[in-house]
Amino acid sequence: RLLDDIVDILDTTGQTDPTFRSTRIYTPITAREVRRRLLEQKGYTDSPLIGERSLRTKLNMLGYRPQRIRKCKPHKRLPETDAIFEEIHRVNAQSDEQPGVLRLSLDTKATVKVGPFPRGGKSRCPQPACDHDFDSKCTLTPFGILLPKQAESYLWFAQGKVTADFMVDRLEELWKTFAPEGRPHTLVINA
Repeated sequence: RLLDDIVDILDTTGQTDPTFRSTRIYTPITAREVRRRLLEQKGYTDSPLIGERSLRTKLNMLGYRPQRIRKCKPHKRLPETDAIFEEIHRVNAQSDEQPGVLRLSLDTKATVKVGPFPRGGKSRCPQPACDHDFDSKCTLTPFGILLPKQAESYLWFAQGKVTADFMVDRLEELWKTFAPEGRPHTLVINA
């Protein structure tokens, strides 16, 4: 029953590895604190309960790593940056209200190798993978377009890098989906 009680105490405070490179669960609670909570919350008595060192071993066996969880530091705010974002919000709101103006946001992300690679542990479930990262079958780069006012998003993958030609081709492809009478005369692009 001890292991179940430990899991019950730590489940509410556990946090997965933020990089997803392992299946470890980090917790800000130390073995000493777990022992204290077992005594207070679970009704254990001090004499038969295992010591801190043994409890630390049990935590590691269960996959928990007592470690301080680093809190994010707030970014410094600059008046110049605030002014830029205020202008962007003003232009975006203005473009959303005008007929014949289409606002879209486009973005590309980091390339992804295609093959049986461990991918740096981006899955919580263990996946079979090669022992070493050999040459990839290909490299894909995700590219997306979002139409905020319509709440529609479109996603494409480019082999290799996303070029300006690739982006324009995807815009032309998307442009054809609009009816001839509903085609906008002005594009506002958030990139």
